[in-house]
This record gives sequence, C-alpha cells and structure tokens, in this order.
Amino acid sequence: MILAGHQLVAGAAAAIVALWLLRSRWTYAHPRAALILWQISVLTVIVSAIGALLGIGLAPYRRGLLPALIDLPWQVQELDLWHLIAVGAGLTLAGWLLANQLLSMRSTARARARHRLLLQLVARQDTGALVVDHPIAVAYCLPGRTPRIVVSAGARRLLTDAEFAAVLAHERAHARERHHLVVAPFQALRRLLPNSALLTRVCATIELLVEMCADDKAARQHGREPLASALERFRANGTGGTPAGALAVADAPVQARIRRLREPDRFGLPFTWPLACLLALTALATSVALFAVPL
Repeated sequence: MILAGHQLVAGAAAAIVALWLLRSRWTYAHPRAALILWQISVLTVIVSAIGALLGIGLAPYRRGLLPALIDLPWQVQELDLWHLIAVGAGLTLAGWLLANQLLSMRSTARARARHRLLLQLVARQDTGALVVDHPIAVAYCLPGRTPRIVVSAGARRLLTDAEFAAVLAHERAHARERHHLVVAPFQALRRLLPNSALLTRVCATIELLVEMCADDKAARQHGREPLASALERFRANGTGGTPAGALAVADAPVQARIRRLREPDRFGLPFTWPLACLLALTALATSVALFAVPL
C-alpha cells in the first residue's frame, strides 16, 4: 500500500498544479510556459492513477510495480480477489487510455489524408499557401509530415496584404512547432469522456493557449495589429467549418485573442511558477520511478 499511497500523493500534487493553472491569469501572457506545465501535470495524473491501482493490487508482492507485473502470471495465487480486481482495473485503465489515443490518432490521420486528396483536386498553389476557390473566409494548417497551409479565395479578398501575411505566419507557426501534437492527447481524452465539463474546459484551454503561441510568433514577425485586425475581420464575416485534424486561425475564442494582441497583459511569470514546475516534475519522476523502485 506504500506504493499506492505515494502514487496518490504524486497525482494529487499534479492535480493541484493543474487547478492552479485553470485559475491563473498569467497563462495568457506566457502560453508556452503554461502548456509545458499542463502537459507534465496531466501526464502525471494519468500515470499516478494507473500506478495507484496497480500499487493496491500488487501490494502483497512488496516490490516495484513492473517486476511484480512480470512475475504476476507465475505468482497469481498470492493475490486474493480484491487485489486481482485492483490489478485488473489498473491494466484496464492503461489499455483503455492507450487504445483511445491510438484510435484517435488513426481517425485523425485518415481524415487528414482524405482532405489532402481533396486539396489536390480543388486547390492551387499561390503566395506560400494552397488557395481554395471558396467565398467564405477560411485559413488553416493541415498538419502532417508535409504540412499544408490552406486559405480560401474569400479570405484572400477579405484581408489586406499585411493581414494576410500575419495569418500565414500564424499558420506556419502551427506547422513548424507541431502544435497538433500538443493538442491531440487532450482532444483524445475529451472524446473518451465527452460529458466531462472539467475535461472539456481543460481541452478548450489547451487549444486557446496553442493559438496564442502561434499568435505570438506571427506578431513578432508582422506586428500585433495586422493579426488582430485579421481576426476581427474573420469574426465579423464568419468562417467556414474547419476540417477534422486542422488548426484554424479563427477557431479558438477570437475576442480574447484580439484583446490580448491589442492590450497585452504585463504579467511576468509568477514567483510560484518555478515552484509549480519543480512540484510537477517531482511528482512525475516519483510516479514513474515507483513502477521500478521497490519500497
């Protein structure tokens, strides 16, 4: 039970960091730092939940979780029914989460592949992007091994040259920094538990922070006002639906991003940020180490 107790403490520490992030205002000023903490915290909560269940079930072996799991088929008689149920629950949770991630990745990859084939038929290369002859303003990045930046003819007509350049820089930032890999695990979790209000809020927060990271990249290259003005035009004129697996310039809450670009918060990183990083990293290292280190 000592292993399970340590796993629960590690998970609780990570959950505290995640709740602190949800309630913090500095995250909009430093989205990259916030994303790092989010990834560490959520990973720790998942690993510790699995570890706690296995720790309870494998407690009679009094050794690390991985060595105990390896020996389980030959020493299963040492466990009573309740310990076996705990082990089964831990393995089921791990398999459920892993299968969900893999199925989500496969579904997204197929949707992107279908959309790439469609773009080959209807899009033309122009000004550093694929242009689709459609009147509704659309601009998005289709990630993958060879990312594609796609804009509609309506978006090209809607935006000035400076605004269009800022939008392209925003989408290129998504492609270069592989933002789809940041968002994908959280989106998969939301598909797994679609009725969870907390998980929906967390996923929306991650998506917004990713958009803000791309906003910052574009703003450094072209200034804040052209991108803010472009977002305002998208919001006023409406946008078409974004294809599955794509990252669109005007998908996340646009008004908050416009306000952030025009009235940037002057928050510095809080003095608690290093402490939160240390706490989250320690919790993750502890949770992972407990799979191999006997107590």
